[in-house]
Amino acid sequence: MLLSPELEIGSTSGRAIVVRAEDMLLILLSITWLAKMAIKKAPVLRTSPLNIPIGIYVAVMCVATVRGMLLGNVVPLKGTFYLLKLIEYLVLYFIVLNETASEKQVKMFLIVLFLTSLAVGIYGNTHIGRVGRISAPFEGSGEPNTLGGYLLFIMSIIAGLIVYYKKRRWPLICLFVFLLPTFLFTYSRASFLGVIFSMFVFTFLTKDKRVIIWILAIILAFFMAINYGPPMLKKRVLGTFIPEENQAVKKVGPIYLGPSPAARVQSWEFAFRKQLPRKPLLGYGITGAGFLDSQYVLTLVETGVLGLLAFLWLMWRVWIAALRSYKTVENPLYKGLAMGFMVGFAGLLAHAIGSNTWVIIRIAEPFWFFTAIVVKLVDVESGKAKLEDYVPR
Repeated sequence: MLLSPELEIGSTSGRAIVVRAEDMLLILLSITWLAKMAIKKAPVLRTSPLNIPIGIYVAVMCVATVRGMLLGNVVPLKGTFYLLKLIEYLVLYFIVLNETASEKQVKMFLIVLFLTSLAVGIYGNTHIGRVGRISAPFEGSGEPNTLGGYLLFIMSIIAGLIVYYKKRRWPLICLFVFLLPTFLFTYSRASFLGVIFSMFVFTFLTKDKRVIIWILAIILAFFMAINYGPPMLKKRVLGTFIPEENQAVKKVGPIYLGPSPAARVQSWEFAFRKQLPRKPLLGYGITGAGFLDSQYVLTLVETGVLGLLAFLWLMWRVWIAALRSYKTVENPLYKGLAMGFMVGFAGLLAHAIGSNTWVIIRIAEPFWFFTAIVVKLVDVESGKAKLEDYVPR
């Protein structure tokens, strides 16, 4: 997911149309999976607490986008392409949900995850000092926020496993420390904001005093990095609230914003004041409202109030399902995975304030992949995941 080349097949106003290698692979995988389900006469949709929220969210997106096409707000090719991309992520969730049935599979997925993140870390660490901000491999024009969000999620999973999966603690600690420089050198403010939320959830979920000490140590190390580390890090963090000389600024209450945050806030104001009042219920359709650098604002303007409520409900159900797994499973591997997922999920929810987190393929695919695994952990541990008598819900 992080090591696949991209190919730009077209461009329209606001967004480029990009295809990655895993898009083709996922299409092939989906067709194979459906054929397998047909041959085995097995239900396509396994029982899952997310089935209904996903169905409603997809339905609202489809209705909003088709309506946007009919009203002339959505370019049919662009809207169809991006709508299918968003649905593609959810198809991945159902494939992994159906196929995950044993601890051996869970371990295999985690090993591949860590090997991929290790490769990304090698790439990132070797590019420190050679480029201004680190982006993911094969990123094209480059988007450090994407890599920052990915690493935030992956490092959270690693942290959760470090707490509970003591059998492999030291290799996991080494991997976490190895990925840290690449994460810092993304200079992604949205990702740094996500770390704050992640650490809060981390502290809430665990009662281990050593974890609190680790968190305080990380906070101290971060502040030391700001003061004594690369000047660019200090500039990026403090530049959020310290306008550059001769730059237009934005004041929100008593707070002054730098150029980049100010541009985001101005685009949000335009969305709320000009776009949303015209189409409040179903919005303009996917891609119909132009580019907005916030998942929540983008969802609201593209799919209206109904779409935002459906999205937030889906996110809430993901959280409840993950919490259920965390509280139910006893296997240290599963416990750590569920905890790490929740910590990373909280970070991504904050990351989405300033980024289109669940639109970005390099974040959305790993997220939905591991959402399926975490949802399935209770059944895997109890042995029910091996049964074939699921009833679709």
